[in-house]
Amino acid sequence: MRRVLIFVIIFTFLISGCVQQKEDKEDKEIKIGVLVPKTGEFSSAGIVMENAAKLAEKHAKEIFGVNIRVVIADCGDKPETAKTAFVSLAQQGVVAVVGAYSSPQALVVADTANELKVVYIASVASADLESKIREGNRYVFRNAYNTSYWGVLAAEFLRITNAKSYYLIGYDPLRTFNTAMFILIKNSTKAELKGEDWFKSPSVAPEDYKRAVEKALISDAEVIILGDPGATSVSFVREYAMKGGKATIYSVGGTLALMSVLRGLGIDNIAFQAAAIEGEEKTKLTKRYFENYREIFKEDANNYAGLLTYDAILIVAQAKMKGNLIEELEKGSFFGAAGIYTFENHQAQWGSEKLRGSIGIFRSGKVEILT
Repeated sequence: MRRVLIFVIIFTFLISGCVQQKEDKEDKEIKIGVLVPKTGEFSSAGIVMENAAKLAEKHAKEIFGVNIRVVIADCGDKPETAKTAFVSLAQQGVVAVVGAYSSPQALVVADTANELKVVYIASVASADLESKIREGNRYVFRNAYNTSYWGVLAAEFLRITNAKSYYLIGYDPLRTFNTAMFILIKNSTKAELKGEDWFKSPSVAPEDYKRAVEKALISDAEVIILGDPGATSVSFVREYAMKGGKATIYSVGGTLALMSVLRGLGIDNIAFQAAAIEGEEKTKLTKRYFENYREIFKEDANNYAGLLTYDAILIVAQAKMKGNLIEELEKGSFFGAAGIYTFENHQAQWGSEKLRGSIGIFRSGKVEILT
């Protein structure tokens, strides 16, 4: 009987030890939600955002020694879809949620984050999230640059190239963001504005970009600033070149910032802005992000939506390992592939010494970094 009792005690001890080890492991794992547009208007960006999230999961362990698990949710292209996805992630016990694509989505998600008391970091959208913070919402942050900084970079390109004239083309599904950026450009440059046009979504009017091309040709501007970061921008550039257009195309980034796309087009003088450009060494993560992305996913890394989603996840991981997430985000500094992040009023300080956007231009088969 005594032997049986001893066996039971030992067995119970071993089982409790295994349970405790499992609980300790689970306690050390940080779950981070990621809102990804797997379906809808922005699904092409969703692919790179999801890939980048998986790479961040891998690098958090390898570089920072933090065991994280990303939980992906499809936020589609509508605000209500993004809200539903956020709620679902919150119910799964994530410590924070990053991502979403459009400004209308980010605004709704920011309100939901405040209601549910779950931190949200906008990694792509440039909406007026500052107003949410002024209203007392401590749960919303943004590591992407705001609309103002998009305009700052475009105006900087006009200055660097000494352009005398420019023409604006917006993408209707991103009208809120494009409009605000265009206003800032107009107020920040001495170059002559030759006109402004918008083309519709391919799902609404598949070849509306051709009409925009004709108007751009008539404008005879030195630079065309293109507000469409998606696949239609490629069709626009190809059509413009085929029609004899000679202006430099300045893209907000996205598809026209990928080397594979630029090489495929084979058209010189396509400029773009990005959070970082391959070949820069902004931090110890920059080279690793671009190289590992290519190794794992067999394609060029996206240098805005993908890169900043990657950075947002690593920011959460670094802050969470230090203590209270909100307090650490408000006072700390964090490594990312784009630079070193600090937040002022919950907005990453783009344009600071350690965190600057990049401008590149494609010429003769390679990208020349201008900033």
